[in-house]
Amino acid sequence: MSKTQKKSVEKRIKEPKGLSARVQWLRDYYFKGNDRAWNNQFTAWSTGTAWDIQFNEMTYYIVPEAYLLIQALGGSFRQAARDIKLSNDFWSKSIPERRAFFVKEVMVNHLPKEILPGDLICGGRFNLQTSMCLNEDEQKTYNKMIAGKDGVRGAVKWFHDHGYGNAGATSGHLVPGHERALKIGWKGIYQDLESKYQSLSEEQKDSYMGEQLRAMMTSAKMPGELAAGYAGLCRELASSEKQDDRREELSNMAKNLDQVLWEPPETFWEAVQALWITHMLIMSDENYPGPGISFGRIDQYLLPFWEYSLNNGMDREFGKEILKCFWMHCNTAYDAMIRNGHQGINAGFGQLITLSGIGKNGADMTNDLTYAMLEVIDDMTPILEPKPNVRLHRNSPEELLDKLVDMIASSQGAPFLLNFDERSMAGMMREAKFAGLSHLINEDNVFEYAPVGCLENTMVGNDRSGTVDNNLNLLKAVELALTGGRDLIPFNNLMTGKTEKILQDGPETGDAANFASWEEFWDAYRVQTEYIIKRCADLYERSESIRAEYFPTPYLSCLVKGCAEKGIDITKGGAEISLTTLEAVTFATTVDSLLAVKYLVFDEKKCTMAELVKALKANWKGFDVLQAMAKNRATKYGRDDDIADKMAAEVMALWCDETWKHKTKSTGRQFRPGMLSWNYWVGDGYIMAASADGREKGKFLSNAICPTNGADINGPTANANSAGKALGGRVENGEGDWEDYVNMLPNGSSHTITFNPSIIKDPEHREKFKAFLKGYTENGGTALQINILDPEMLKDAQDNPGDYRHLLVRVTGYNAYFTTVGRELQNEIIERVSHEGF
Repeated sequence: MSKTQKKSVEKRIKEPKGLSARVQWLRDYYFKGNDRAWNNQFTAWSTGTAWDIQFNEMTYYIVPEAYLLIQALGGSFRQAARDIKLSNDFWSKSIPERRAFFVKEVMVNHLPKEILPGDLICGGRFNLQTSMCLNEDEQKTYNKMIAGKDGVRGAVKWFHDHGYGNAGATSGHLVPGHERALKIGWKGIYQDLESKYQSLSEEQKDSYMGEQLRAMMTSAKMPGELAAGYAGLCRELASSEKQDDRREELSNMAKNLDQVLWEPPETFWEAVQALWITHMLIMSDENYPGPGISFGRIDQYLLPFWEYSLNNGMDREFGKEILKCFWMHCNTAYDAMIRNGHQGINAGFGQLITLSGIGKNGADMTNDLTYAMLEVIDDMTPILEPKPNVRLHRNSPEELLDKLVDMIASSQGAPFLLNFDERSMAGMMREAKFAGLSHLINEDNVFEYAPVGCLENTMVGNDRSGTVDNNLNLLKAVELALTGGRDLIPFNNLMTGKTEKILQDGPETGDAANFASWEEFWDAYRVQTEYIIKRCADLYERSESIRAEYFPTPYLSCLVKGCAEKGIDITKGGAEISLTTLEAVTFATTVDSLLAVKYLVFDEKKCTMAELVKALKANWKGFDVLQAMAKNRATKYGRDDDIADKMAAEVMALWCDETWKHKTKSTGRQFRPGMLSWNYWVGDGYIMAASADGREKGKFLSNAICPTNGADINGPTANANSAGKALGGRVENGEGDWEDYVNMLPNGSSHTITFNPSIIKDPEHREKFKAFLKGYTENGGTALQINILDPEMLKDAQDNPGDYRHLLVRVTGYNAYFTTVGRELQNEIIERVSHEGF
């Protein structure tokens, strides 16, 4: 590419705009990364015992890239851990009480407190690896369950290595009760806990219930004590500050912290300060830097404070300045791993905020704070956190749509995740029916749902639905149906250099070569689908039961309704709505493979089943003609083709119905279905054998509910229509899950479409794009992720990464800086079809 071309490309990169000197400095300082004098990297803390460990590896079992690092990370944190002086009665207390004391002691009395120049929000250090607070016998038992001969660590890796997917009891991924904390303050939360504790009998106080409530009471004091420490620092800095304006700001910040977090806030500044500290302490309690710990409908519950402050003299621009400082604090979650990769800034942790959407009686809830936050995003982009999800619906105002289209035009994949209320609420209503939760999710409150992390839908303040805990490759069932329950190819262990013998893993469904009809093959596929789902549920139970016993989070439990009422930690299933989600991966590859088997073997008899299996074992080498027919003759999902979409709907119904049959044994959590592929569709493509749709081993699988790359040849509207039909489509007479909408996936479904910038190059095209969004509301899925990308710019970014450090792209439910993701994923993004016209 010539220098002239390169210069033209560079002009398309979104740049921040209109930032004050304060915010510009904070933003620039953050992006210095390792060169900063201050950062929020992990610090480790120990009880000082010889057996102590800090790293809870189970929460990373859904991250296959971390498997080889688990022992190194655990050892490193143990070596770097600093000892904490324990109370005299520490070891006589229960595990929840030990954890509550330990985290509070670290946060309040040991972590340094800093305030950056000009910052309007306090709360900087929170990324911790704290002791698990286990005694020697407990730790030995835990270690054996994790890493013993038959430990869960080895089981998780086997599951992944053989192409099934992954499963693990994962932290984060919920919307805590922020609105309640702002309304009553932590004093109100503490008093409620104390009242519940005092109502217990003496026998109950001596039981687990009493232990848990005491732990939660200890944790409930932490925010107020931490705020008091920061108030003191503000006054100390104010006393030596030479600039009058800054001295006044610091004095006001101290007054804010005197009021909050123990008492409820009154002003917008106080509310944002309280929200941040409440949020950051969740990350400390879980030892997990941000993933999926979402803020919910922030423009709704902060609106009263916004309006109060505006009516009492706050300048609107100063309100946005407060928000911009809040934005910068959210991004410091990435400092946890600042020494890994590209200064730790690599992908989206998913501190999601929800904007707009339906309210009571179908009213649109867009307000001035909605627009103020969109303006903040527009000014700050490109930056990763917090991620906004804008909820659209049939009656979304034109002003909002115009603003979104303008921002999407220059967003480069950030910030936009668009949620669609009618389809999403249909999924939540289906969940209420299938999980027996109609008393908690119904027509009177379902509109209060909010997406979590990437796009996963949950209720707010009482819901822990394990939205990423189980990730299952549906394609594995097709493979097992072809082989009668065995791996198609042997697993080669690169660590040992040994190739494993292929064994009978799944049910013996017979030699597929002897099947005389498509129905026989489908029945084998059904049996194998039931098997892989049960195997995933059984694997998940192993880490779930360990977490329930050994890793309580009493502070987080204070913010989730049900935990105090039951006296049960959230990790034991204490939330009112306590579910876990099975995310289907490789949906379109599975559908297209089934369509190819039906077309090649049964309908058109282009080959025998034995020949097809032989081609797959050979990775299609020597079967070029057959591979071409699989790719180009068999119909594909994503084209608004009734035959393909009927198969998609049957696949969807099969695995969803089967998922609802399972519950965890240790915590009683109902499994529910969802569809989010994160980056598994890339990495798992190197594990899974060749597939019947013509894909070779090592090639990407399909992403969430998206068609396979290149299959959606009929444009974005056809693509969207297929997704909507796969979810259940629409029914007549309002007999759907919500009105006439059906949604098989309460957790939601990730749908990414990449457009060429020419699609919104002028007002006429922008109106067409708005029409597409309105059509998606009627016939599409639950969530749409939009990339406006020029492939030539991305190719240049690969060659000149230093010129594109802040280039953001949407991957699947999360944003990433393009130059920090792997080459394989970069290539996948470039290869996505860019739709240039409707």
